Amino acid sequence: MARSSIRSAPSGGAGALLEKLERYLQRKSQKLTSQRRSLVQKIVEMAKTHFTADDLVAEFFDARPRVSKATIYRSLSVMVEAGILEEHQFGNSYKVYELSEGRPHHDHLICTHCGKILEFFNAEMEELQEKVAKKHGFHATHHSQKIFGVCQQCWALGVRA
Repeated sequence: MARSSIRSAPSGGAGALLEKLERYLQRKSQKLTSQRRSLVQKIVEMAKTHFTADDLVAEFFDARPRVSKATIYRSLSVMVEAGILEEHQFGNSYKVYELSEGRPHHDHLICTHCGKILEFFNAEMEELQEKVAKKHGFHATHHSQKIFGVCQQCWALGVRA
């Protein structure tokens, strides 16, 4: 049985993410700057579950103090390394990010027409993947399931490919 997920803030909110990022940065002899703090806060507050670097740039368009595009791109990479964000390539030419902290495992349905991304979890698919791995003597540590097709709304508009 598949389900769509609704975005919820990670337990502990931005504070827990900031602490995790700060610990990571300290190990790398880097600092948690005010711009990085602002980025984490904005990501937690965003309505979008999946977002691009350009989405974040737009969120900071009128913000003071300014957060440059270069800072956003560098910070996203750091947050992926720190395990705060997951980075996806859903078949388009840009990367898509989502919070990885405090969210249950899920897979993705991606509309190839409008770009909509739906999250789902299916226990039967998870069990089948475990059986396949076991059959081949493979010890899976994690996976990312991406199913590409046409969403319900685009299908209703006559889109078929």
